Amino acid sequence: MDNKKKVHFMGICGSGAAPIAVIAKNMGFDVSGCDLNMSAYYNDALVKNSIEIFKGHDLNHIENVDILAISPAILDISPNHPEIVEAKKRGILMTWQEFSAKYVQNEKYVISISGTHGKSTTTILMGLVLENGGLDPIVEAGTTFKNWGGGYRLGKSMYFVCEADEFNNNFLNYNPSIAIINNIKMDHPEFFKDINEVKDSFKNFIKKLKGSKILIVNEDSAAIGEILYELKNWLKTEGVKVIGYYINNKLEFPFNTEYRVKLNSNTPEYSSFKVISEDKENNFKIGLIGQHNVQNSLGVLIAALELGVDIDIIKNSFENFKGIGRRLELIANIDEIKVFDDFAHHPTAVAITLDSIRLSYPGKKVFAIFEPRQLSRTKLFFHEFATALKKADRVIITRPFLGREANKNLEPVDLDMLSDEIGINKAEYIENFDKICEKILSEAKNGDIIIVFGAGESYKLSRKIIELLNQKHGLVK
Repeated sequence: MDNKKKVHFMGICGSGAAPIAVIAKNMGFDVSGCDLNMSAYYNDALVKNSIEIFKGHDLNHIENVDILAISPAILDISPNHPEIVEAKKRGILMTWQEFSAKYVQNEKYVISISGTHGKSTTTILMGLVLENGGLDPIVEAGTTFKNWGGGYRLGKSMYFVCEADEFNNNFLNYNPSIAIINNIKMDHPEFFKDINEVKDSFKNFIKKLKGSKILIVNEDSAAIGEILYELKNWLKTEGVKVIGYYINNKLEFPFNTEYRVKLNSNTPEYSSFKVISEDKENNFKIGLIGQHNVQNSLGVLIAALELGVDIDIIKNSFENFKGIGRRLELIANIDEIKVFDDFAHHPTAVAITLDSIRLSYPGKKVFAIFEPRQLSRTKLFFHEFATALKKADRVIITRPFLGREANKNLEPVDLDMLSDEIGINKAEYIENFDKICEKILSEAKNGDIIIVFGAGESYKLSRKIIELLNQKHGLVK
């Protein structure tokens, strides 16, 4: 592998580009990057690894560069930027996913985690189990994990664990030996026309399997079942080892192996469950709450067993895993007011998170502060968001984070109408972060739970709420 190339990441502070940039730097690439937002959530890892970052975008950045790796979002936001135009002319332009596939994953045993929800949690847990099992993997995920200091792990073995994102068909760059599919739902309406296009994309992803060709799927996802039936003959002809797991919905499909799961209990500290396969039963605890996190862990369990990791190591890894950054992350407990930061920006994820909180913290008043991400998603799921957010006792909706739709001049969404549908006496739209903080400070009482939902600027709001709560309760001067 030619790892002496100079690669410049445009949009380097993004959740996906940052980990790959760090991994590339540590593989010997000469790495630099630029971003409009220098204070992004994932910036610390870049600084720690001495990667040079420029503010803004400029043609001079790629003067002596061999590869310009970009976030796919930039093709929507600034498709005619001089850096991109020049890189195309020189034949050095690729997305960071293409770069990862061609240069980082090359000659590796790739374990790809896909699905509409739970990719980051599953990817980090997969990497952690393999680490504890002595397999020393490289790991890339669009999040942060305190144990590793970022969304990456720098291993030296042949194993490479990564998120596989369906947006822009990004995951079709990858050729995994093991593919885990957590679930499939309609999402990314700015790219996919309907659920059938989403399913077609996942079918093509499955067809990218190579080597040991192991496919691990969640039978509780209806769309996964439809895909399996449609690919049944192809899977058999290609010799794909298909392994299913389920809690509620067993599929009538000729799985090579199948795992049944019984949920035992849920507390604020962990979820416990029993896994049954053939004549074997094993009990597990995971240091996360919610059925969805049990499902996330099942794909990891199966993949780890396929790779020969001892089951006691898996059990211990699960029990000691306390989650990742911005996934129902408890970031403060101030006089028994708990503040959670959560990345959810799809109605299913919002609903699951609120259900999990209700189960683990019964009787508590729950505040949901929701930052919509992208207008197309908000419009498509308008009623679904209302239904999901009704699960909270008090809802505040803030200004949308437009992301890659910032320059598309889309018609705005009436968020006052969304508030009305949730409940006139329960929800309101407040655009300004300072005013949201004032409202929370006046209403939140000891024992209440505050969840800040969003995948854009919402993490800044959650930190501001904590700062002001600390001041109000006399914890800082």
